[in-house]
Amino acid sequence: MDVDEFNGLVSALRGVAGIRLWADAPLAPFTTIATGGKARLLVSVGETVALAKVLAELEAREVEWFCLGAGSNLLVADQGYSGVVIKLDQSFQYVEGLPIERCTHSRSAGGDMGAGPGESSTAPQVILTVGAGAYLARLATVVAEAGLTGMEHACGIPGSVGGAVAMNAGAYGWCMRDVVREVEIVTASECRWLAAEDLEWGYRFCRLPERSVVTAVRIMLRQGDRETCLASQRAYLRQRREKQPRSVRTFGSAFKNPPGQHAGRLVEAAGLKGMRRGGAEISTVHGNFLVNVGDATTADILALMSMMRQAVERTSGVVLEPEVRLVGCRFPWETEQGDE
Repeated sequence: MDVDEFNGLVSALRGVAGIRLWADAPLAPFTTIATGGKARLLVSVGETVALAKVLAELEAREVEWFCLGAGSNLLVADQGYSGVVIKLDQSFQYVEGLPIERCTHSRSAGGDMGAGPGESSTAPQVILTVGAGAYLARLATVVAEAGLTGMEHACGIPGSVGGAVAMNAGAYGWCMRDVVREVEIVTASECRWLAAEDLEWGYRFCRLPERSVVTAVRIMLRQGDRETCLASQRAYLRQRREKQPRSVRTFGSAFKNPPGQHAGRLVEAAGLKGMRRGGAEISTVHGNFLVNVGDATTADILALMSMMRQAVERTSGVVLEPEVRLVGCRFPWETEQGDE
C-alpha cells in the first residue's frame, strides 16, 4: 500500500463500529518468542459483524492480512509486516455451556473465562461454545475444575483456541479434532458454522476456508470426576515441565515430529542442543525448542532452524518439516531453493 491507499483504508475502517486501530504497531510483544518488527496496521476487533466489515474492506482493496492469536507458534519478520494484522479482543474470550452448579466460569454465570481420564463411555455429553480468543491452557483448567473430561492433555499447550483449531494443536496423542464438533468462521461475506467432519484435519493441520477467521468453536466433553481430571492435568504438567523449557521466551516446537520419531531427539543426536546464534539458543532441555535468551532476532531463530534441519538430514537422513508459522518472511532453505 502506498500512503494514499493506506490513509484511505484507515479512513474507511474508522467508520466501522467495534474496532480499534494502531498504525506501526510493534508485534514482538504479541508473540511468545518476542521477536519481529512492526505491523503497518493492527486492528483489534470486538464482534463478528465488525470483523466481517473489516475483512470486506481488506478484500475490496486487495490488502494482505492475517489474524494473530495468542502469539505462539509464530515468527514475525524483523522488518515487520506490510499488511494488516487482525486481533480478536477480550470479547472473544468466553465459555458458554459449563454446568453452573459445578463451576461459575461460564459467560452466562458472569465470568470469562475424545476420551479422557475419568471418562465413561456412558457419561453425559456436554457441549461447550468457546470464543476463539480464549486461552487453550486456561480452558483446559476451567473445564477440569467443572468435572468435564476430554481436554486434560491441553493443560500445558500455549495459544488461543482459534489458533489451536487452525493447527490442530495437541499433545501426548490427543489433538483438537478429538473434541471439536463445529467451528464458526467469518469471511468478508458471511458468518457460519462448519461441522468438524466437513473440514480436513491432519497432524498439526486443519484446512479452513480461505480468507476466513475462526471466531468460536463448539467442543464436546463428557461429565467426569473433578479430582480425577485435575490429577491427570497435574501429571501431564509435570511431564511437560521435566521435558520442556520453563519460564522462557519460545514459540513452542520448531519442527513437526516425523512419523515414528521425535524431532527433539534427532536434533539432540546431531549434537546441537545449547547452540546459540545471536540472542537465540537451541534449548538445553529440549532439542526442538528455540529460546530467546537475550535480544534475539527472527533472523537468529531462522538461522538456527536452518542449522537444525541441515544437521538432522545429514546425521539421520530425515528432512524436518517446520511447525512454526512465518509472517513477512520465508525459511532460509525456501529462499535457497528459489534461487536455484
